[in-house]
Amino acid sequence: MEQSHVNALVRAIGPDRFAAYLTSAGGDQDLACRLYVWDRDVAAALLADIAIAEVALRNAINTRLTAKHGADWYTREIGLDARCRANLTTAWYRLSKNERKKPTPQTPGRVVAHLMFGFWTDLLDAGGEISTAPQSFKADYEQMWRTTLVGAFPGGRTEAGMLGEQFTRSWTHSVAATVQAVRNRCAHHEPLLRDIPLPGQARRISAQAGYEANMLLVRMIDRDLAAWLDETSTVLDVLNQRPVY
Repeated sequence: MEQSHVNALVRAIGPDRFAAYLTSAGGDQDLACRLYVWDRDVAAALLADIAIAEVALRNAINTRLTAKHGADWYTREIGLDARCRANLTTAWYRLSKNERKKPTPQTPGRVVAHLMFGFWTDLLDAGGEISTAPQSFKADYEQMWRTTLVGAFPGGRTEAGMLGEQFTRSWTHSVAATVQAVRNRCAHHEPLLRDIPLPGQARRISAQAGYEANMLLVRMIDRDLAAWLDETSTVLDVLNQRPVY
């Protein structure tokens, strides 16, 4: 890179963020810049794959909820906890005032589209508080899993068995939560050249492990979709292009 371009990139990144790349580059400023650009390319490739997984997860769970409770399941009492209710409220108020007053056949799809990755991942968790003290009640997402959501993952039992795991709600949640953590890391422009921390856990994973978790999630939902994604993904190619001294 030309020195003027190196200087410009360093200014744009900022000294604190750039320090991680400079350390990995052994103090070589040019290599640190190339590592930053490579890191950006890894993030872009991961986000492209995760975009497929996110929509697949969203639609798979929505299909099960719709089959059980109707297309307007989000208006019904289905045992959601406070955090999911709050996310639903946010999604609802992203609709126009007219649509909220007079829903159309397209309204359910619009609500679902406004719900973030975290909402669908949270539905696979154990379930949090529905209300606060003194009437503090907890949602039972295990029941929702057994009666409704397990069907969103037709490949789950096979994939879990191949890894020596039990196909459970908690295991499925751990897979989705890992993908969400990788997605957030990429979307917030945090470094990927070192291992990625997982919220609430001591362990960290590599960018390649994040890619593998995403592929696992897609295989659990739709093996044909996973086969296509495996053919078109650029993540492994980009990972192999990491700049070196």
